[in-house]
Amino acid sequence: MLKKNQLALILLTLVMMLTIYYIKSPFKKPADEEPIETPTVGRLEELTEMRLTVREERAQVVLGLDAIIADIAATIEQKAAALEEKRYINFLNEKELLLELQVINAGYRDCFVHATSQGVEVLVVAAEHSLEDANEILLMAMQNFNFQFDNIYVNFQTVEQVSGTVD
Repeated sequence: MLKKNQLALILLTLVMMLTIYYIKSPFKKPADEEPIETPTVGRLEELTEMRLTVREERAQVVLGLDAIIADIAATIEQKAAALEEKRYINFLNEKELLLELQVINAGYRDCFVHATSQGVEVLVVAAEHSLEDANEILLMAMQNFNFQFDNIYVNFQTVEQVSGTVD
């Protein structure tokens, strides 16, 4: 009986030692060391806020559509139309995100894409741009949205213009 108790005590001690080791691990990054921020890398906060605003507006529309779909008094046609509208909103969200990532992967700092029934607006953050760059992004947008939109606007701005520090 004494051997089982000793073995249990040894295993418990070992588990506690390993727990303390992992908590105080020397491989952890020191808490007082802050990451170095580079202003030329990463997504811009202003564009992130714009994305969030669009997503919140669409989320409210989707909630309204969900209410129609769940409504017992709604007709089948109303429910089908609400479901189709919900699918279209999801399609827009997906395609906007995909185009933003494609533009960023093409070497631009950041990008904001907003699609509405009137067309697609593409805001590209770049220090330099050309007509060829705009045409390339325009073609990406047309392909990404399956040529559904006639009006696609590509607008280039610098970081300073987006952040509002330059008039």
